[in-house]
Amino acid sequence: MRKRAIKQWSVGLALGLALVAAAAAQVNPPVAPNIPPPGATPPSPYGGNSELFVGGGMDFAKSTMANSQPVATTNVASLQFAYRYHVTDYNAVELRVAFARPLQVYGTTLRVQSLANEISFAYVWTYPSEGMIRPFILGGAGAIRYAPSGSNNTTGSGNQTRATIVYGGGLDFRLSNSWSIRAEYRGLIYRVPDFGLISIAKWNHMPEPDIGVVFHF
Repeated sequence: MRKRAIKQWSVGLALGLALVAAAAAQVNPPVAPNIPPPGATPPSPYGGNSELFVGGGMDFAKSTMANSQPVATTNVASLQFAYRYHVTDYNAVELRVAFARPLQVYGTTLRVQSLANEISFAYVWTYPSEGMIRPFILGGAGAIRYAPSGSNNTTGSGNQTRATIVYGGGLDFRLSNSWSIRAEYRGLIYRVPDFGLISIAKWNHMPEPDIGVVFHF
């Protein structure tokens, strides 16, 4: 009789413990490792929201006409730096500065070589690919500051700032979560500088392809 009571008590205790364990599991279910909670944003395969770009390009300004005179600008290399911040995987904003040293020739008598400092702000739409290639397009506005620096410039040429519209697109080739190679095409629609020598109200187009490295953080 006593052994039977002990057995019944043991079975009851085991059932009670099983019920307590089941209730605890429902209140605090186990969480599998490496699975983000519902609604969490997955980490970017490109290593963060911020990017720093350093690269080089070529400025190919088109020849044009102003005041019935030909206006030509030499094709020159440029040095470029940019900071891009991704608000979301799709949407980003970019600040860029670039430096070049073009020579402008007006007709047959006027010539000015200058240091051209470009600054622009752009909206960037990025296709959020997790593969090795990530395309993007951009559009924005900025300004180019021309500072005469040549030794054979026409006398009287002065500093001048011209507005510019920027558009373009490109590809990021991922090397790792922190580094990628960027190749892009940028087009600048800008007002032709005259350096105070003559009056020009003319807009021109300058293709500006470039390539460089990007650090993602």
